[in-house]
Amino acid sequence: MGAVVRGKWPLRFAMGLLAGFGGLYALYSLAKRWRQQQEDRGVGCCQSKTQNLLRRAIDLGVNSQETEDGHQGHVLVNPHDGLEQQHLQVILDLLRRTSDTSIRENVLVTIGNSAAFTVNQDLIRNLGGLNVIANCLLDEVTSVKVKAMNALTNLSLNVANQEELKIWIPQILKIQEAATLNSELQVAGLRMLTNISVVSTHHHLMINYIPHFLKLLVEGTENVKVQALKILVNLSTDPELTHDLLCAQVPPLFLLFDNTISKEFLIRMLVFIANLKENMNLLHDSVPYEYRVESLHSVIFGNSSQFFQKIASLMLYQDPEVRQYMARILV
Repeated sequence: MGAVVRGKWPLRFAMGLLAGFGGLYALYSLAKRWRQQQEDRGVGCCQSKTQNLLRRAIDLGVNSQETEDGHQGHVLVNPHDGLEQQHLQVILDLLRRTSDTSIRENVLVTIGNSAAFTVNQDLIRNLGGLNVIANCLLDEVTSVKVKAMNALTNLSLNVANQEELKIWIPQILKIQEAATLNSELQVAGLRMLTNISVVSTHHHLMINYIPHFLKLLVEGTENVKVQALKILVNLSTDPELTHDLLCAQVPPLFLLFDNTISKEFLIRMLVFIANLKENMNLLHDSVPYEYRVESLHSVIFGNSSQFFQKIASLMLYQDPEVRQYMARILV
């Protein structure tokens, strides 16, 4: 199928048009011509009603959204005018049928941009696009996986989409864990999992990966540390996961609190610890647990915990936000 497309017109030049103002329309025109060729050869594609779905936005960027209870979420934004339901249907058909890496990457970027708004997230789901996009996670080309993960990150801010995508969560977890440390693919996977973990519905699927997320707090770059910590913060809001978190084996977390720690990371770490402390209080009357020396519980709350000594020293901070979370921990 890809050979037919490549042989008829200069796709790579057309895909380059995506960087310009008329990029989405160029891709639609490209895909429409491709679909017409398939119809001429007996491969039919269904038509959809035209509906304008996109608003003007700015260059691609990452906006972090945070709720008052500490939940973390991500949206990758860069939607453009001009893409309608019929356009989405055509490019989803193109993504489903072509094996050309350049086309797949550009289609995924286009879909990801359009998925920055709820109405578009619903439309893509109704068009059967979620599994088409998620299947790109199985692509052998890493750059395609990254762009598929980015598109799914936007789409996963929708609860109905999360329900349909839940069968892919184990695959996403495996991809993220197996990815090269600090790679673009690992960061993309962490962002996707951050959105998935905003609600507790699928928390149980992540339990076995808690030690991995904790390990990233020590071994990752600043960006990877923050992304992993966002997931842990979301998991820590779920009292049912308290024991699983506290039992997890951890590296020496007290090493995190050196002179280079950023306020962003510090605040999220304090929220994580405060959530655990409050959930421990809620579970105070339940069956007591024996925690191993290398467990998160012993590292943070143990009698001789160097980590907790580091935390206690933060009371000297003058920052009111830091002191607010310290008060939650030390109560």
